[in-house]
Amino acid sequence: MSVEDQNQPLNKPLAHSANKPVGQAKGKSIEASEFQAPDDQLTLSQANDTVTGSNRGLIAERSGASWWHSQFNLMLCVFALLGIATLLFITLTPAPTVGRDSTLISASGEASIGQPLVASDVEEQIAPFNESQREQVRTDSQEVLAELLEIKKKLEAKEVSVWAQAPFQSALALAEEGDQLYQQQDYTNAIQQYKNAVSSLESIEELVPAELKRRVAEGMAAIREGKSELARERLDAARLLDRNYIPALQGLQRVETLDQVLQLAAAAALDEQDFAVSDLLADIEQAQQKYQQALDLDSQSQTAINGLDRTKSLRVDKQYRLAMSDGFSALFASRYTNARSAFNQALRFKPEDPTAASALRQSLASDKRTSLSSLLSGAQRFEQNEQWASALSNYQTVLQRDRNQVSAKIGRIRSQARVELDKSLKDILSDPLALSRSTERAAAEAVLKDAKGIASKGPMLKQQIAALESSIKQVDSTVKVSFNSDALTQISLKKAGAKRINLGKFDVKNLALKPGRYTVTGTRLGFHDVRTELELNPNVNGVQSFTIACTDQIVDAS
Repeated sequence: MSVEDQNQPLNKPLAHSANKPVGQAKGKSIEASEFQAPDDQLTLSQANDTVTGSNRGLIAERSGASWWHSQFNLMLCVFALLGIATLLFITLTPAPTVGRDSTLISASGEASIGQPLVASDVEEQIAPFNESQREQVRTDSQEVLAELLEIKKKLEAKEVSVWAQAPFQSALALAEEGDQLYQQQDYTNAIQQYKNAVSSLESIEELVPAELKRRVAEGMAAIREGKSELARERLDAARLLDRNYIPALQGLQRVETLDQVLQLAAAAALDEQDFAVSDLLADIEQAQQKYQQALDLDSQSQTAINGLDRTKSLRVDKQYRLAMSDGFSALFASRYTNARSAFNQALRFKPEDPTAASALRQSLASDKRTSLSSLLSGAQRFEQNEQWASALSNYQTVLQRDRNQVSAKIGRIRSQARVELDKSLKDILSDPLALSRSTERAAAEAVLKDAKGIASKGPMLKQQIAALESSIKQVDSTVKVSFNSDALTQISLKKAGAKRINLGKFDVKNLALKPGRYTVTGTRLGFHDVRTELELNPNVNGVQSFTIACTDQIVDAS
């Protein structure tokens, strides 16, 4: 059978159906089944699967059977898109949170936990105000914790475990308790524990100044004892507490030259020993030079200061003795000019030395070329210049040559009195604080009365009288003083020549005291006593502040 013969049964019904009016079949609407091919025609169509692709396409087009294939593919696409949308919804939708987000928060701030919430329930039951409060509490806890860590870092940098281990560990224990509470989301109590820890660490931080001063004091003591390594160790330890603390820096600067200073001082001491044996000026000059070199390296070295003062005095004494020896040698050789020059040089080394002054008078008396009139004229000039010691020397020289000189006798009495008055005024004015004692003040008032009784007062005497009057007046004034302590030390105050006054325990005590010298004593059970000598000068403006507290604890040797 040919292909055309096989296709004829299928084509004929289709052509017949196509010739009918659309929408009419024996007076009723056309159903979808009326467009389907008969079973024998469908079977035939299936049998034609062996035909080539072009013939099958032609048969399908002519039969009108391709419409349901397109509909089936469309449904498959729809179902595939629905499946993809369902998968994306399941994957991207967040799972419901059990915990803080599922907590029911009431308006009063109370919460009930355990019932999961759907999205609509969460929107209705979580109060934004309460949630913001909780966020604020967590923020506050973080701020306090940051402050705590900052103080802890500072103290650890200062090796707090060396000098305050127990309180530091206690403070860290409080911080750890705060950490546990924070992890349990108990933020309020965590904040309180953090604050307690901060307070404890701040209390430890307040101990730093006292610890700093103690370490510097130990370093300075080691310097005085000549222990450079120990001094460096203690001062370096002080700089761990405050790297810019001036006394510690100054102490370390002294340590750098300490060994060299000690070597120079030891060499100078050997030169002093040689001088004691040889009595040669060169030996004591070498000792003085070495002490000066040591002092140039360390201006605060007490060893160098004391040695330099001692060698200066020994050198001056040696030069004085040499001048006196030269003067007497010249005097015995009748070289009066040379003798006077030598004795005057001795007086320059030791002004107003009675031995040198007497030797000078002897040389003047022995010099026949010196006339009595020139000596008297010189004595009068000395009086006018208020050089009473020189005037007295001239008058005594005149009387040695002529005991009947009345003017010289009167001048000697007058100049002798003025020498004694001048010495008394200088002694009183050199220590005005001594006037705070009743006996010293009475003596000063007597001297002042004598000075005022002199008819012819020179400029120097007038100045001395004014200075003494001012000093006596200032003794009756008051000086403002502020004492600082630690409220644990028992403080007492004693003025020279007066009874002790108990001031008790205090942080700060302000007093108005008379000028003078005072001794402040502090005592505390379990601590070494402290004692401070004060000089309250009346010419100091403002409040003079002093600190006294017992901080050096007694260590039990057992």
